[in-house]
Amino acid sequence: MKLRDVVMGANASIYRKLDFSKIKGVYYPKTEMEAQKAIKFASSKGLDIIPKGGGSSLSGACTGGNLERFFISSLQMKKILTISMDEGYADIQAGVTPNEINDKLQSLGMKFWVAPSSRDVATVGGIVGTDGGGNDTWVNGTMRDNMLRVKILTYDGKLLTIDRKGVKSDDPDLEEELNKIQFTLDDVAGSHGTLGFITEVRVMIRPNIKEKTVGAIIEFDDYDTMGTAIAQMIRQECPIQYGEAIVMAHDEVREGLNLPILILEFPKDFEMTVCYENVKEISRSELDKLEKMRIELPKRNPKSGIQFALFEDYGIHGKSLEYMENTIGEIDSLLTEYGLTPFAKYGHAPSKWYLGDNTPAYGLIMHSREIKPENKSGQDIYKSVKAIVKLCDELGVTPKPEHKWPYSDEIKKARLSKIREVLDGGFNSFIFESDCATGTLSSMV
Repeated sequence: MKLRDVVMGANASIYRKLDFSKIKGVYYPKTEMEAQKAIKFASSKGLDIIPKGGGSSLSGACTGGNLERFFISSLQMKKILTISMDEGYADIQAGVTPNEINDKLQSLGMKFWVAPSSRDVATVGGIVGTDGGGNDTWVNGTMRDNMLRVKILTYDGKLLTIDRKGVKSDDPDLEEELNKIQFTLDDVAGSHGTLGFITEVRVMIRPNIKEKTVGAIIEFDDYDTMGTAIAQMIRQECPIQYGEAIVMAHDEVREGLNLPILILEFPKDFEMTVCYENVKEISRSELDKLEKMRIELPKRNPKSGIQFALFEDYGIHGKSLEYMENTIGEIDSLLTEYGLTPFAKYGHAPSKWYLGDNTPAYGLIMHSREIKPENKSGQDIYKSVKAIVKLCDELGVTPKPEHKWPYSDEIKKARLSKIREVLDGGFNSFIFESDCATGTLSSMV
């Protein structure tokens, strides 16, 4: 096995302890036909198939667990097939990144508006799998809001074309069965590669009109006041083009800021009425400086211990947003109980994501970083992850809204299981194992 094939099993999450002997092959198709041949080979051997993009997801789903498995990577599927400016779409292969799409569109005055922080490495196919977005998701939506069609290869190599109306297939019986259960793009979004291998995506593109904007900062006395302000912005549908919250930061990295704060960018002609008396307009250079500081927060380490992302992000919405003081307090109390020191909390606000039943949620996607003592074992770390998921359920917080947390979302899992019964499964099956959370994931930390 080549070094690049070993790396193919890796990912950006804390689930990195993999048994590489169980990776029985890695294939890098360049075309749909090559991918089809690879899938038929793997399925003939009875191997589970793991679709893999850039590996930037933090849920651990793209590792494939520790089953005997066969990876199919989209990293060689780099073609932009069609651009229709009149109809506002581009057909692209699954291995293209958002940055690569926009490099191509720039001279045309068009843009693809999904911009996760990993947009230089995350592939479009992978972003479909997590239904990802970025800090402008509030105005531009997640991946599902920005795609019109997806092509997927099933475990027996059949090609499905899925859009908002349903499914088309060369197999009329399969097409009928899938349409009977109303299989659409909403099911593919956030499915973590469990339904098939995505070969092509039709994404929406729009004119790249550069509107005059202003930057602003709002300082808050406490978390409740911040949560209430974010909730008001959501209710008033404020056109926030860039919204970042710095909720807390360790003394070593807060750089004199009076936290918590919101860093905002909005159209110049928009009058911000939320917390009007506390809104301080800032220059472009000041806005850039604050944005840079926020970006660097997860890259800085404390003087002792190691900074890491135990659970990466929390979707704080509804009551958990309006009573944010209690929400943050409960999370920090649990972290401290497990010997972890809160280091930084920051994130996108206002923001948007989808729940397992496909309804949208609006609030703060809060990233969280902790200081891990050197004596913490993988088992200890995973116990705290399980406790965090349980606490999220109690608080009404969405676990990992940006990277999705497929293991405990019973509504989404039930829906995916129903679709997989028609498709005969075969892709990323470890997510559906009864001991996935207690056994597989805990052994990978």
